[in-house]
Amino acid sequence: MKRCTLILPDAGPINSLWVADRLDLLLKLEMRIVIVDAVYDELTSDLSYLKDYEVKLFIDGNSPPFVIAKTDIGKLEREKRRLGQRLKKNAGELAMVDFMSAEGGIAEYLIADEPVAILFEDVGLRLFSKPPNLHLLSTVGLLRGMEEVGIIQSADAVITEMLHPTRPGRRPQDARRLTDLPDGTDEPAAIGSSWKPD
Repeated sequence: MKRCTLILPDAGPINSLWVADRLDLLLKLEMRIVIVDAVYDELTSDLSYLKDYEVKLFIDGNSPPFVIAKTDIGKLEREKRRLGQRLKKNAGELAMVDFMSAEGGIAEYLIADEPVAILFEDVGLRLFSKPPNLHLLSTVGLLRGMEEVGIIQSADAVITEMLHPTRPGRRPQDARRLTDLPDGTDEPAAIGSSWKPD
């Protein structure tokens, strides 16, 4: 089975791993990680907020494996931010739709016979038409798989920390809402795919 390129079209997985103080787990995957530009901007827009500051340091300090994918929505929203104009509340979602449907978006990564994994938390993402080389993976599914291959001792320990944060700088309002407990989603591509390191 071929290893995937991992795409993050939504901020949820990064936010959840930050709450658990386990962003480092993404580096253990040993694979290219593509983040949609508006999602990156959403994750790093307020550097006075600890989460945004730490996420920016982490992504910028680990590029590669992180790659920022450009979208028209992301470009428009960055220009608005530069001009001090009001931003769209759903810019991340619009950029995700742009990335998933526009020429040069996900199609650039869906090269024939090369699998791509979408890492997500929004269960609604499962409703779009699934190309044969698209692997769907939720944050919970990622953690369950990491436990299975011995990267982490306990997926439940990380999930508990996401749901009930105790790490320094994490607040009760940072707690995550995970809708695919207990098992998560890990649906391989029809052509065969794997995101798990050896």
